Amino acid sequence: MSAMSDGSMTIGTFSRASLLSVKTLRAYHEAGILVPAQVDPRTGYRVYHSSQLTDAAVVLRLRQLDLPLEQVRQIVTARDPEVTRRLLSEHTARMQSRLDDVARIVTELQDTATHPEAHTPVHVRDEGAVHTLSRRGRVSEATFASFLGQAYDELERMAARLGVSPSGPPGGLYPPEIVDDDAEDVEAYLPLPAPVGLPDDRGDVFLGEVPAARVAVATHLGPYDTISEQYRRLGGWVAENATPADLPVREIYVVSYDQTDDPGRFRTEIHWPITTGG
Repeated sequence: MSAMSDGSMTIGTFSRASLLSVKTLRAYHEAGILVPAQVDPRTGYRVYHSSQLTDAAVVLRLRQLDLPLEQVRQIVTARDPEVTRRLLSEHTARMQSRLDDVARIVTELQDTATHPEAHTPVHVRDEGAVHTLSRRGRVSEATFASFLGQAYDELERMAARLGVSPSGPPGGLYPPEIVDDDAEDVEAYLPLPAPVGLPDDRGDVFLGEVPAARVAVATHLGPYDTISEQYRRLGGWVAENATPADLPVREIYVVSYDQTDDPGRFRTEIHWPITTGG
């Protein structure tokens, strides 16, 4: 497939940028909620555009509130804060306390394209290969936090047992596209200055390597439940300026629970591997 750098995005790349699985995107297409920019009439191959990430973010927010699909479609189609408020107010009483906040978020997301100053800057850098102590798991949204917490505890105990210190903050590797709504394969890791020997009783810990790559980098400041906005912005930048490489997307937890109890102070770097032809 030829490279895309005009804002066009394959369904796989769009899934990672929007945090909506390929399965869900196909369902939203069929429901008329999020229709691809182009569909090959012969093969059915879907191509999205980075400008559609705004609507994808709105849909993601609304579905997190369990809003029915038909009402989601009405909000996305209307692009009217008053329609948003009315439909949300009709939803359920338990959503009432979140109504104003959600309406504000939806309006901000729909206005993002005309306010480029709201975008977090993206920069490109070349990252060398890194040896790691790693632990893999198939993780759902409900088990994500517990998996990472347990994995990093196990990795840190192993590092201490081996007498080695991590060469940087912990990280995670994520597939370049989200295929399934239910779970995805995640690799938690600690970077090492050099390979080490592991004992026979190492459990699920293994020696890994994060491959060298040119990456587009964006930094998310704040709690993890708002990171989807940064993925949308970074994915849109990649679609318009580069070509996604077929490598895992990396998250680097520069400041996290091991340094602060305040999620507002978290700092997470998202590294999206790319090819630029340069």
